[in-house]
Amino acid sequence: MELTPISFGVIVLAALLVVIIAAWLSRKGVFAPPFERRPLMNQTELRLFRMLRAELPAGWSVMCQVSYGAFLRNKSYKRYMSINSKRADFVVLDAELNVAAVVEYQGTGHFGNSRRSRTRAEKSDAVKRQALREADIALIELPAKFDRDSVVRMIQTLAMRDDNGQQRIGDRR
Repeated sequence: MELTPISFGVIVLAALLVVIIAAWLSRKGVFAPPFERRPLMNQTELRLFRMLRAELPAGWSVMCQVSYGAFLRNKSYKRYMSINSKRADFVVLDAELNVAAVVEYQGTGHFGNSRRSRTRAEKSDAVKRQALREADIALIELPAKFDRDSVVRMIQTLAMRDDNGQQRIGDRR
């Protein structure tokens, strides 16, 4: 079969049409992998979440995977953006839904498996600590291995009552 200018033009036009359709479909997400559901917490985090929930005083609650930008603000856009995308493992709320504390679980994978990932995690942790200190929010860091007794002690300290019978939030005396 001989390729004439007309048949060559038809082939080029067909190829161009295929490219245009493929580009349009890729913008629509047809060729992209679908989103999949994934758990918010691993098994150890879920165990900790359940412990926290069980030990909190009546009316208190706990949330997981909360953006620091959801409960902290700063007049400096640059400083705000330094914490906005970071996530707290758990945020403990008192009965009036004030942030009583942030619980960061330092699981076995927290620091990664390279010097670079460790350095990045340490810098991120330092930013979180500083922001919480400035906002006067208690920070509780739990190691990879924890037990119910340590969680109970942490909650008891957090929910201590002052002389007037009011719950003290994140006492730092």
